[in-house]
Parts: sequence; C-alpha cells; structure tokens
Amino acid sequence: MTSPLPLAERYERFRDSVFGGLAEAPPREWDDALCEIDVQSLWFAGEFGAEFTSTEGRRILVRDFGVWNAGPGPDFTGCAVEIDGATLRGDIELDPDVRDWERHAHGANADYNRVVLHLFLHAPEGVRVFTRDAGHREIAQVRLTPAMLDGDARPALELAAARLGRCATPLREMDDAHVASMLEASAQYRLQKKSVRLHAWVAAQGREQAVFQALAVALGYRNNQRPFLILAQRLPRKRLARLPAEAREALLFGASGFLESVRAEDTQPATRAYLRALWSGWWKQRDECLRWMEPHNALRWKLAATRPGNHPQRRLGALAAMLAAWKKIAAPLLDATRWSQTGWRETLLALGHDFWTTHYTLLSAPSPKPLALIGETRVQEMLANVAYPLLVPERTRLWAEYLELPAMLDNQKVRRAVLRLFGESPRAREFQKKLHHQQGLLQVYEDFCLEDDSACAGCPFPERLKEWR
Repeated sequence: MTSPLPLAERYERFRDSVFGGLAEAPPREWDDALCEIDVQSLWFAGEFGAEFTSTEGRRILVRDFGVWNAGPGPDFTGCAVEIDGATLRGDIELDPDVRDWERHAHGANADYNRVVLHLFLHAPEGVRVFTRDAGHREIAQVRLTPAMLDGDARPALELAAARLGRCATPLREMDDAHVASMLEASAQYRLQKKSVRLHAWVAAQGREQAVFQALAVALGYRNNQRPFLILAQRLPRKRLARLPAEAREALLFGASGFLESVRAEDTQPATRAYLRALWSGWWKQRDECLRWMEPHNALRWKLAATRPGNHPQRRLGALAAMLAAWKKIAAPLLDATRWSQTGWRETLLALGHDFWTTHYTLLSAPSPKPLALIGETRVQEMLANVAYPLLVPERTRLWAEYLELPAMLDNQKVRRAVLRLFGESPRAREFQKKLHHQQGLLQVYEDFCLEDDSACAGCPFPERLKEWR
C-alpha cells in the first residue's frame, strides 16, 4: 500500500542514506524462540506476502488464506492458490522441515489429498525433496525465509545498553525545531510501517477481521501479543458473531486454555458460578478445538511479572466485552469518514462486564471497587497501533489530530531511547509530551541503536545527524 505521507518518505531516505555505505548485513536465520504456531500465525496474517516463487520456479499467488484448521488434516483449509495463472482450491500445509511431509506420513494420508501448496522453513543442503500426495500428484512447494518478513513481524531485538549515546552531543547542538521535525518524521514513518502491516492483514483476511486481530493484539500488551493474535486468527470474528454471547465467551476462554488450567475448588464462590457458565458452553464446543489443545499447539501465555490489571485472563474478558459492543467499536474503523476520536474513546472506556469489572484473574478475590476494563492508557495504545495507522493513509487530515495526542505510554524501550538520545537534559522531558514524540524516539532507537553492534562506537548516526538540518 502506498501512503501519501511526505515526512515518512523523508525519514526513510535519511535512514537509508545513513546505512548506505555500510556492508550488507548477513541473511537472517530463523529464531529458535519462534515456534511452529508462531510461523503459522505470521503466514495466516499475510506477513510473508501473497506472491511467491515455488522451489521449481513457478509463480504462486495466494488468493484466499482459508481457515486455520482446528481438526485433523492440513493446517489451513478452504484456500485458493493461483499457480502459473491457474487457480486451485484446496488446503495448505506448513512444516518446519520439507522432509516432515513424509516423516508425518502425510503422503499416505487421504486427509492431505486436497493440499495444493506445501510451505516449509528448512531443507537439507544440496538435496531436492519432493512433496507428493497418496495419488503421487506432485504438490507445489514454497520455502519461507525470515527475509520475507517485515521488521515489525520479526522477533524483538535485545535492548541496547541503558546509557547515554554518542548521538546526544550532535542532538544537543541541534535547535528544537530540527529535533522536533526529525521526531515527527520518524513517528510518521513508524505509523506508515504499522499501516502497511495492517493493510497486509486486510488483504489476507478482510478489513473487519484485520481490525479484530489488531484490537486483540493491543489487549495482549508486550508479553502476550502473539497469543492474542493467534486466538483471534483461530476464532475469527465471523465465527464468533454467529454465537450467543455466553457461548462466544466460553469458546474464547476454552480455546485460550485458561479454563482447563483452573480448578474450581481453588476459586472464590462468585468465580465458581462464572466458571460453571463458561464450562457449560465450552463442553459443547471443545471437540471442535481438540487440535489446539494439544501441548505443541497450545497458546504460550506469559504470566510472570504481569501486573494484575494486565493479566491476559482479564484482557480476554475485555475482548469478550468488545465483541458484545462490536458494531459501535468497529464501524469507525471500517469507514474512515465515520471516525470520531471522542466517540470511539468513550465507547471503549464505557465497556463493562459482570465478572471482569471486579476481578483481576479467575483465582483472585473480588475487588472492593469496580475496575475499568479498558483504561485511558490502553485506549491510547489502540489509537497509536490500530486506529490512526489504519485511517491516516485513507484520510490524511487525521495526521494533525494524531500529533495532538498526549503521551500516556511508558515502557522500558521508551525510557532507554530517551536516555540514549537526551540523557538527563531538559529535552528528555520536552520531547516526551506527545504520543508522536515517543513513537518517533522508538523508531530512531530501533533503526539505529538496536541495529548497531559496535556498542555505539561505530554507529554512523551521530556523524550524519547534521544532514537532517
């Protein structure tokens, strides 16, 4: 998607010129921490793109990513794949290694006879491995590589050292207007990157499903964004919309794995009644999700060092509440002409839930006071990562509205970025007042501090800063 955001283009040209004279980085390898369901999620979201060249040089175009299969058989069913201009309808299988097709006996399994595309990550050096079904029909293969992924889809890089960087000196010599323009441009570039990623989701799954996935991710906070995305992909909005509210909530909590990890005897009396209602709905749907309950397919929630208010169980309750008010929440994001920041914010802040408004987790005691399901900071996160990246390229006057958003987000990356660029100077406070200041700082930090492997000594950014002026 091309976006008419001139400041973003200026920042991109500057960034590319800084790295222009440096040696090309070696090809990225697959991260060991990325498991098979993570890669499946990236594929299903369209993060790898939709156009490929097969191992035998054929042009592959994915027209429909289908449905993430919860039962036996291939990973994705009901897909449409164009191969050299001819459209085939069938299934897609994704394996870590091309040899897994035969290792898992897919070639002799009739459930895999409708597979039209075999995806894989690894293959033995110098050996050609073919994929064939039970009728000895050859199946097209595509090897997925990390280079196909946009930077935002890759695993997070380690944080740079928490200390003042060399760039602090030339930044101190720049006047406020130049610093402000650089941060605005880098913030616009960051927003444009998020927009491209969101619109890739739209292309793969449709706009409403893309919005649902993006809002679910925003509820996941830093540690649980991937599990929330996978849950939203496995249980698409259209499927949930067909269910009564009780059955919908039961399916969310059952497929998440949270119901089966909690014993009723360990809970408070009020929670037991809520659990009974959830289990009543989950038992009726559980057999449809058995594949996702297997240990290697289960969602990997990160609960350590999670604040009670940010616990994924409570965030899942918030997602259920959002689905109950879906038309009001989704309408302004589906049509940019209907956007009202005030109205959208008020809708989210007013969400409530009979159980989760007074509970942090399924094991916690009731809170003496009601708790906001979605607070101001979380709304701000959704504005920064969903609403404006989706809408600004379609209605560019919203960029001025985005620039006025106050800064509410605070995390370790922001603090380190401020320390690296400004240290303890007054600018450290001045250029954190607006949301776009923080977004711009994060982009500069990621583009230069996190890409530098010389502990700041060899980073070209400080010497090239004068070119921004």
